[in-house]
Amino acid sequence: MKKALVLFVVSFLLVGSSFAQVKISGGVLGGLNLANVTVDPTPTGIDFSNLTGFAAGGVLNFEFTGGFGIQVEPMYIQNGAKVSSGSIEEKIKVNYIDIPVIFMYTFATGQGEVEPYVMAGPVLGIRLSAKETNGSEVDIKDYTKGSNFGGTFGAGVKIPVGMNRIFIEGRYTIGFSDINNGIATNTTIKTKGIQVLAGITFPFGS
Repeated sequence: MKKALVLFVVSFLLVGSSFAQVKISGGVLGGLNLANVTVDPTPTGIDFSNLTGFAAGGVLNFEFTGGFGIQVEPMYIQNGAKVSSGSIEEKIKVNYIDIPVIFMYTFATGQGEVEPYVMAGPVLGIRLSAKETNGSEVDIKDYTKGSNFGGTFGAGVKIPVGMNRIFIEGRYTIGFSDINNGIATNTTIKTKGIQVLAGITFPFGS
């Protein structure tokens, strides 16, 4: 976690160092998360598959000259996986407040045109809840760690609408931290997911 905190501090320092040249906007985003987990070693006879969850939150965008930008996106996101063994299937749902700090590069196009961009950055997750469902629901919060650190990368497009921008993007997020806190012994469990998100940003100031 020390490395994660250092990385976040550096990210915010980079934001603050160029306020004189930055354009700031804010907005909202939401979409789907095709969540899954990586388990090492993989248990024999058990399959893990995607669990469809939701994501929603806010956007704070800092746009610098030359196409570079940083975007902070605190959001609620549903993680987890479907777990099956023979005819038995259950769902593991672990929900977080994620705080991605996204470094972006937007490709220059004509004024008023669609703008493609690429993105990558660290993600800090704070666990809200963890439950196992198989007909009934069991709280497994004590068996998962309270925080999660990972990274995300992807691409999208910005669509100007007057002074505002609608954006649509796809990204892959992978957890670097082991979230297992007693679910299984001598086993590492890490989150991963494919997100499809859309949102809108509004400029601050003139």
